[in-house]
Amino acid sequence: MMKKIAALLLLTALVVSACQSPKEKALGKIKGLEGNDSAFTNELMTDLKTAYVDFAKAYPDDELAPEYLFKAAQRSIALELPNEALEHLNMLAEKYPKSPLVEDATFLAAYTCENNLNDLPKAKALYEEFVKKYPKSELAKDAQFALENLGKSPEEVLQNLPETED
Repeated sequence: MMKKIAALLLLTALVVSACQSPKEKALGKIKGLEGNDSAFTNELMTDLKTAYVDFAKAYPDDELAPEYLFKAAQRSIALELPNEALEHLNMLAEKYPKSPLVEDATFLAAYTCENNLNDLPKAKALYEEFVKKYPKSELAKDAQFALENLGKSPEEVLQNLPETED
């Protein structure tokens, strides 16, 4: 009796799986990979990054596409692929200019140029764009601070910090 139930459950799972659309399969793959985040390895991060990008390219009109591009950029940075991260952030900003994630993408692009690529002119331009476009953002002070300290060593930055009273 148990073998019949197990076989029936397996058959049901196969039928349900076969009935999934490619989009549902892609989302299922992403959810499965995200579920392994407690044991993230570079291989898992690469697979997840690829799944995010593949989804965004295959379903550009889906509301998850901008979020997945942003997450792909974050994974690219973690994998020490800053140029790839910038590609994902630029794609997000170009294809989804009204997405609320464009603000964070602009800041992350500037930060990546500064800290991962040491491209200070590009970082400066992006931080300036950020401050101009998003003056009321929670990150505006961070962007302004980065502009004021661009190219300075950590020691120089610390020397210029105002004294705080306890």
